[in-house]
Amino acid sequence: MSPAHRATIIDVAARAGVSRQTVSRAMNDLPGISAGTRDRVLDAARELNYRPSRFGRGLVEQGPITLGLVVDDLSNAYFAELGASVVRACAPHGWNVVLAEAAGAPRPEAVVADLARRVDAIVGYGVLTGVIPGGGGMPVVQLDGRPDQLDEIGIVELVRRPAMDALAAHLAEAGVRRPIVLDLDGGPVAERCLELADALAALGDGGPAVIRSVDAREGHREFLEEVLATGADALIAFNDVLAVRLLRALRDLDVAVPERLRLVGVDGLEISSLVTPQLTTLAIDIEEIARQTVDLVAGMLEEAVPHHGPEARREVEYHLVARGST
Repeated sequence: MSPAHRATIIDVAARAGVSRQTVSRAMNDLPGISAGTRDRVLDAARELNYRPSRFGRGLVEQGPITLGLVVDDLSNAYFAELGASVVRACAPHGWNVVLAEAAGAPRPEAVVADLARRVDAIVGYGVLTGVIPGGGGMPVVQLDGRPDQLDEIGIVELVRRPAMDALAAHLAEAGVRRPIVLDLDGGPVAERCLELADALAALGDGGPAVIRSVDAREGHREFLEEVLATGADALIAFNDVLAVRLLRALRDLDVAVPERLRLVGVDGLEISSLVTPQLTTLAIDIEEIARQTVDLVAGMLEEAVPHHGPEARREVEYHLVARGST
């Protein structure tokens, strides 16, 4: 069905042979119905590509399209800029946007499941269709997704390797021989850090660059003293925010950047150009991420683009911005 003729709760009820109230209970995982009835309703919802009405605005009428954006932490400048960019990209379509944070939630998957009951499509990081009521009937787009996820959802792939190779060449020309890649504490090593370590392998003794973990906000002075003692000559931070905090700590230690230690960030946030020296960074156009994401979702809602498979893929590339910190 097209957005102008989307299935309603009445259509699902008729297909499943139940009442509207039963459909509502099944879609919201409420008690009071049998497992068999719930499965029959969810099957009907999938077949009809039904999406529940948002925010309780009636059981039949469908209001403006509402897109749900799931991010880790809105206090992170990257996610804040992304949220603002998605809102701007949705405005010409007349869409609403609902933001949800997963960081700190006891069950992050519950954040997605709850949001799915209130929106027409979901985009974000770490979003899986398995926790969404009704399964794959809703457009789902994974940001920083991988091609192997296309069997289930759409992706916007953030292409990093060419920019990382350019960074490696830039640092090699500057004489860097002992770079260290800095990940954030609190989980498995990030994929971008593994890629960076591999791209910088040629600068050292032939193996991947060393990866160290550091707290996002605390202990930077002590950490830097330890790193400097190892003879490291460049730090590639997980993101620009961490790099700026490290730059402040290096200044407190009277360590000259870039003369003694070269410093690189990732993401290309505005903050990277507001410090002295300005940060070299692997930048990405967040507005372009938002445009590509919204364009992909629009195609899915209009049934011009499938919800998964090769056509449900978009790409945005990082690029090297070389500045004073290297």
